[in-house]
Amino acid sequence: MKKIMILILTIVTFSFSFGMKKIYVGTNAEFKPYEYLEGDKIVGFDIELMEAMTKELNYEIKWVNMSFSGLLPALQSNKIDVVIAGMAPTSERLKAVDFSKPYLAFGTGHSVIVNKESSILKKEDLKDKKVGVQLGSKQEELDKNQGGEVVLFDSFAGAILSLNQNKIDAVVMDENSGKEYIKKTKELKIVDTIMDDSPGEAMAFKKGNKKLEEEFEVAFNKVLKSGEYLQLVKKYFPNKVGNNIIK
Repeated sequence: MKKIMILILTIVTFSFSFGMKKIYVGTNAEFKPYEYLEGDKIVGFDIELMEAMTKELNYEIKWVNMSFSGLLPALQSNKIDVVIAGMAPTSERLKAVDFSKPYLAFGTGHSVIVNKESSILKKEDLKDKKVGVQLGSKQEELDKNQGGEVVLFDSFAGAILSLNQNKIDAVVMDENSGKEYIKKTKELKIVDTIMDDSPGEAMAFKKGNKKLEEEFEVAFNKVLKSGEYLQLVKKYFPNKVGNNIIK
């Protein structure tokens, strides 16, 4: 009898999984607390939010972890269906893909990180300095606005390594991720913050894929109303609760 019950449960589980629609979600798991690796597992705010939404839609997620700069080309070439990667809908990106409404709406700070012996004391000191940013990131634009000489890297980890080796003068990255890197690297410090009050992070979809975009909007609203969204904000951005979060 026990063997029969196990067999029945296996068949039911297989049938349920087989009936689910697969969706390929692109991300860049180097952006704590949005998405990052714990061992071989991708975790973070974006990851749990996407999992909650796809549960509402009965989708089986196939995560595709790749370089940040490769996400939108992969979306355009149908290698993935949607992107969630702490990505802001800049004017340049909107020319290439469509974006959902922001799923995070609080203003974002971008940390100016330097070596502890650096003469850079504030963001204005970045003028004419070599500043590392991730290729395709919003920080690239912010650094240019400060008059810095942009040095592009495939990842922020590469930029931090180069800063440690004194090959560049500074790194500019999201303040939440910056704090995490500082915890691991005693030789570095944050000296200033560049504020960005434009609309926050959003999901990206291939141009014209309105059906999928509308599905996710409905799913997001369900996660929002259930209270699960607020719990995720409290978990990953406790200092932002009550500060212009989506309600």
